[in-house]
Amino acid sequence: MGHDSEAPLHYIHTKAEGTLEYSTLFYLPKKAPLDLYNVDYKPGVKLYVKRIFITDDEKELMPTYLRFVRGIIDSEDLPLNVSREILQQNKILVNIKSASVKKLLSEFKHIMDNAASGGDEAKEKWQTFIEQFNRPLKEGLYQDFANRDALQELVRFKSTSVEGWTSFADYVSRMKSDQKFIYYITGGGGGAASEQTLRASPLLEAYRAKEIEVLIMDDDIDELVIPMLHSYRKETPGSDGKTESQSWELKAVNRSGADEELGEKKDKDAEKEAKPVIEKIKKALGDRVKDVKLSRRLHDSPSCIVADENDPSMQMAQMLKAMGQSSMTEIKPILEVNGEHPIVSGLKDIDNEERINDVAGVLLDQALLVEG
Repeated sequence: MGHDSEAPLHYIHTKAEGTLEYSTLFYLPKKAPLDLYNVDYKPGVKLYVKRIFITDDEKELMPTYLRFVRGIIDSEDLPLNVSREILQQNKILVNIKSASVKKLLSEFKHIMDNAASGGDEAKEKWQTFIEQFNRPLKEGLYQDFANRDALQELVRFKSTSVEGWTSFADYVSRMKSDQKFIYYITGGGGGAASEQTLRASPLLEAYRAKEIEVLIMDDDIDELVIPMLHSYRKETPGSDGKTESQSWELKAVNRSGADEELGEKKDKDAEKEAKPVIEKIKKALGDRVKDVKLSRRLHDSPSCIVADENDPSMQMAQMLKAMGQSSMTEIKPILEVNGEHPIVSGLKDIDNEERINDVAGVLLDQALLVEG
C-alpha cells in the first residue's frame, strides 16, 4: 500500500457505524517519506467508496502536517462518481477527516504514554516516532487550532537541563516555584550545528547562573510556530472533581525585554557610568544596529544581539528574504554589551575614533557570529 520495504512503526484500524459508515486503516512508517518537505508531496492516504478505489491523489483526505500517514479511507456514504471538486466541499468527508485526525492524535498519545510506563521497546518506538515526525507535528500547532492542545502534549524540544527530548509538560514539572514563564531560545542559523550554536549562546548566561531551564528551539519552523503559540495550557483534575486549566506564557530569551523577567534590577550607577561608552559604540555603529544597551543578562561575554519585541528575529528575516519578501528583511538587531567586560570598559578612556570604530565593529560582528 505504501510501497515501503520495512514493517510499519504502528498501525490504526477503525470501523465506524451509525450516522456515518466508514473504515480506515492507517500506517505510520518507520522512516519519514523522502518527499515529506516537498511542496508537491505525494499524499499517502487513498480513498475508496464501497471498496471501489476512487483516488490516491487527493490532499483533502488528511491535513498537510499528517502527510506522513499512509493508508486508506473506505466510505459507505460517498457517491461512486464523486469528483475532486465535490470532495473539497463534501460534509461527509469533512467529518471523516476530522474523526480520523482525532483518532490518529489519540494513537500518538497512546504511543507516548506507553513509552512513559513501558519497557525499552515502547521507549524506542516513541523515540523513533519523534525523530521522524516531530517537525510536521509542530506544523500542526499553527495549522490545526481545534487540536492544538493535543499537539502541544506531543511535540518535543531539546533543553539546557536534560538530555534528549523534553515536552512542555515535563518542563513545567521542573520549573522553579517562583517561575512564571517557559523560556526558550530560537535560531542557530539552521543546519546540524544549530543546537550547539544555541547552547553556546551568551544569551543563556544569566539563565544558567539562576539555574533556569531554557528550551532549545533549533528547528527553522520554531521561528514561525512558537511566537504564534504564545502560551502552553494544561488541564488538570481539581480537588472538587472539576477540570482546572493552567497556562504558562512562552518567553523568547533572544528578545529585548526577556531579561526583565529574570529579576535583575537595573543598576542606575552602572548605567550612568557606562553611558559614555554606550554613546561611543552607538555612534560608531550608526545604522547597523537599532540600538545599543547595557546588558543585564551577560556575565562572561562582551556582547550579544537581541531582536526588538516588535520585530522578527534575524533568522526569521533570513527566512522571509528566502521567500522573496524583501520588504520585510530590513531588520536591525539591538546590541547589548557587558559593561564589566574589559573590551567594553576599556573604551571609556579611548578617544581615538578609528580605534572605537574597530572595537565596536568587533563587538557586533562577534555577537552576530555567535548567534549563527
